[in-house]
Amino acid sequence: MEKLIELSVDSSIRVSNKVININKPEYVYIPILPSSKLLVKKGTNVKIGMPLINKGNDIITSPISGEITSIKKVITIKGEIDSIEIKNDFTEVTIKESKLKKNILNIKKEVLDKILDLFKVNLNNKKEIVLNCIDDEPYTLTESFYLFLEYANFLEVLDKLSDIYKVNVSIAVKASNNFSINELMNYLGMYSNIKLEIIPNLYLLGNNKLLLKHLGLEEINTEVIKASNFYHISNFIKKGRLKTDQLITISGNNIAKPSIIRVKIGTSLKEVFKNIKGLGNDSIFLGNGLMSGKEIDINNLVITNDLTSILVMKKETIEKAYKKEEKCLNCGACIDICPVGINPLLLKDKNYKEKNKCLKCGLCSYICPVYINFNYSDIEGDNND
Repeated sequence: MEKLIELSVDSSIRVSNKVININKPEYVYIPILPSSKLLVKKGTNVKIGMPLINKGNDIITSPISGEITSIKKVITIKGEIDSIEIKNDFTEVTIKESKLKKNILNIKKEVLDKILDLFKVNLNNKKEIVLNCIDDEPYTLTESFYLFLEYANFLEVLDKLSDIYKVNVSIAVKASNNFSINELMNYLGMYSNIKLEIIPNLYLLGNNKLLLKHLGLEEINTEVIKASNFYHISNFIKKGRLKTDQLITISGNNIAKPSIIRVKIGTSLKEVFKNIKGLGNDSIFLGNGLMSGKEIDINNLVITNDLTSILVMKKETIEKAYKKEEKCLNCGACIDICPVGINPLLLKDKNYKEKNKCLKCGLCSYICPVYINFNYSDIEGDNND
């Protein structure tokens, strides 16, 4: 096992178990993916669930009802991109439910195959499903809250998938998430084919590959599904609707009441923070966590599926944690702790053959005794693999 560690955290930061619903934005902005086809034009009146963009098998639908007003550049956690601007008419009119929707008790395998394909999940020739409900980042509880809020629906759908595809099912939860564990223990007795895997509080076990290694499962035989993605899968199976909303953790040491918010996809953070009270002065906002996230401008960012959390941190805390870089001591701590065995010091070299293995987990910067920041912007990688 790699030298993963339990991160030190501020025990005074506690996320409320009451979800704040921010579901009536004035505008939403839906990013136009490269090489995709627009299915609407300016002036089109749309309903919730109406297809807007087609990219291969990916169909992106409207999270609100309203009018297409323009094509506008927006900033997302992954950078600047063109988007469809939709002005909300607040009628919440929805298109007719998808023909794929069936009573879950009678749903057929060929129908499930089509649904799962929409979410890039393939259970054919698999032996295991692992529902990954782990939040690695300190002060982030997004994945575990999807489970906490939806466990009854999740168990019903997982049970059906297990029955149809003849696979074993595991639900992976961090040991620190007592609320999810307690709820599941009350229900799992009714589902003999679903087991609970309580995972140690070690940073990066939420990474799919490292989680499978910890569980002793083979990648080729196992489908790992993040709770956030499974929320949309189960929602589509039971309601016939594609992605319209998502959960985001808003926490940190400079906000009075850290909370989980449920928000329409495409809402601007500026509009979100109109509804958030108790922000302290001199805040630094970090998107997607202390370890692998980055500083963001909440006045110029749009919420997409890639955004899982926002930390509101005191400026002095960040400055203390990330002191001025000093000369490398060649101590080897960064190499020793790297979960994929690369040399972080070589990541700035574009010719370094191992750079694409980088998970962008931040452990090398975290462990460095002279505060070297290894977060080079040109590194490719995906810490959700």
